[in-house]
Amino acid sequence: MKAGEGEYKYAAGCHRPEYETAAAFGSNCLNNDTESISMVNDICNRGGLDTISGGSVIAFAMELYEKGILTQQDTGGIDLKWGNHQAIVTLTEKIVKREGLGDILADGVKKAAEKIGKGAEKYAVHVGGQEPGMHDPRLPRGNGYPMSAARYQMDATPGRHMLSFGSFVIFRHCVNLTGMCFQGGWSGSKERLLGFLNAVTGWEMTMDQMLLAGERTANIRHAFNLREGICELNWTPHRGLWANRRRKQARSKAPPLISRRRFTGASVLWTGIASPPSPVKPSSWPSAAWMMSPKICGRKNMIKYIV
Repeated sequence: MKAGEGEYKYAAGCHRPEYETAAAFGSNCLNNDTESISMVNDICNRGGLDTISGGSVIAFAMELYEKGILTQQDTGGIDLKWGNHQAIVTLTEKIVKREGLGDILADGVKKAAEKIGKGAEKYAVHVGGQEPGMHDPRLPRGNGYPMSAARYQMDATPGRHMLSFGSFVIFRHCVNLTGMCFQGGWSGSKERLLGFLNAVTGWEMTMDQMLLAGERTANIRHAFNLREGICELNWTPHRGLWANRRRKQARSKAPPLISRRRFTGASVLWTGIASPPSPVKPSSWPSAAWMMSPKICGRKNMIKYIV
């Protein structure tokens, strides 16, 4: 981009905000000032701050400010009303520098809520400490069931682009491994992706080999969490990720969280807490749900099997 010439003097050559960034610092904060979004995008890029989490934690602080849980004394005089783009830019800078309230917010909404207290946990939207991406999980469906927040619950990185729920995840991991954008991956089939790989690399990779690479990627992500003592099934998605906010329609319109039995039966690779990948493959991959082995293995066996 060209250098900012208005209120915000971002440097020439900075990147345009990606759609997640625009949503996180824009609509998520009721901010319609596009120049301020370009500014905070540059601040985050230079400071190594994830823009999804950055915009989410500022929106969290704004809601606490609206509810009276945070005051101007807590914010250091910053007026954190919704849509105040100057406040958004200022607080982003403080988060990057870990100054004042920014030092509390810098570790994300989960830890910030624990430090702030006073009921702040109610407004901290996260799954396992991870702020979700700018998508509405109440809409997608998968494996014949409403996915709702379940796709956030069984994801090693909840609500981000590395979706880990349902058999389609294997193809998505294959797309990731090529370095392609998901938008490009969606435009073709797995056969096209395989043809692209072989044409570019000169390999003679088979379909089974490509899909195995995607499966191993999903497995190793899950195994990493298990090694660190993290089990996705113990996460509870925030109610805002699945409940319909309009009370009159809450019972009839909002898809419920998937029951553990149905959730584990439809999950792509594992059942229970830590089971081995199934040797059974779907007959019409990736549309069919994978049937997993019901045997539950210990954590060490799970990791040994995968690695």
